[in-house]
Amino acid sequence: MNRINLYKEFFVEKERTVFSGGSLKATLFKYSTGIEAVKLSNDKGYVTLLPFVGQQIWDMEFLGHNLVMKSIYDEPEVCQDFYGESYGAFLMHCGLTAMGNPTSEDTHTPHGELPIAKYNEAYIITGEDEKGKYISLSGSYTYKRAFEHNYEFVPECRLYENASTIQMFITLKNRKDLPLEYFYLCHINYRPVDGAQLYYTAKPENITAHHEVPEGYPEEAAAKTNAYLDKLDQDASIMDAIDSKTQSYAPEIVFTCKYDADEKGDAHTMQLLPDGYACYVSHKPGELPFGIRWIARTVDEDALGMVLPATAQHMGYLYCKEHGLEKYLQPGETLTYHITTGILSPEESNVMKNKIIELK
Repeated sequence: MNRINLYKEFFVEKERTVFSGGSLKATLFKYSTGIEAVKLSNDKGYVTLLPFVGQQIWDMEFLGHNLVMKSIYDEPEVCQDFYGESYGAFLMHCGLTAMGNPTSEDTHTPHGELPIAKYNEAYIITGEDEKGKYISLSGSYTYKRAFEHNYEFVPECRLYENASTIQMFITLKNRKDLPLEYFYLCHINYRPVDGAQLYYTAKPENITAHHEVPEGYPEEAAAKTNAYLDKLDQDASIMDAIDSKTQSYAPEIVFTCKYDADEKGDAHTMQLLPDGYACYVSHKPGELPFGIRWIARTVDEDALGMVLPATAQHMGYLYCKEHGLEKYLQPGETLTYHITTGILSPEESNVMKNKIIELK
């Protein structure tokens, strides 16, 4: 395993290669907004990350399919307060001292400090394991508050040769001599495609649609979404066929899904596209027990968060505390979450579709 440490002075607007080996390559560049980016690629596509801003995945394209949600941001922009000032990433880490939408009584920003965390260090890793040769972007973010918190957050996005999916390893380290109370959610934002079909290892009776249309939202649009929510209460499976004409996700709808896992402990979710390819997420409910589904279909945002693996609900710190959903990491303890996401070929999609049907 080799490591290339990254420094901000390495990044300029013109893309430059810092590693090339076989089909794997890493290039560095800077967006016109001044934000640094690392592009990891192989023969099947690429993934672009922001090494110093939350280690967000801003862009991803494999097998000729761009996978990222539609937003009002063509490029990442500098955020002062929270991620909504530049919301268009494919993947965003959320938490850790709080997560979800704050209530009026909460004091945390939406989804906590991780989405736009400023990383202390960032680096590229090259190596080989039982799955083959790979290239990764990783880094370390340390969150310190005297007498309160001292934790380290270390994500890794790994791309293998000949892969059209990425492997995510998300590591938490409690550096304090007191237990760390924490919440985590991995916000994965695909683009929904009309005519696609959702398949997932969660039974319809284990899916709850939350009635959370904001007060003051335009009356006609709110009525349409509320009527659709009423239908979902009767049959959650009607959302499985992606269809913007008969469904209403304005400004958004959030679901909670309890997933079943296969013999290896993995849960599976995919959006099977009309051309036979499939957007795909695998996570472990034993690690991340909540499968949050977030869908927003408006003029500004068109996003299918078909599963956001999480430790808790999405309703803010106080709600989670009231319902006993907080987790604790003991002094000096470390844990790692595992997520796979990307796109499957038509052949792979058909195999996965049959597996999901068998598991349900």
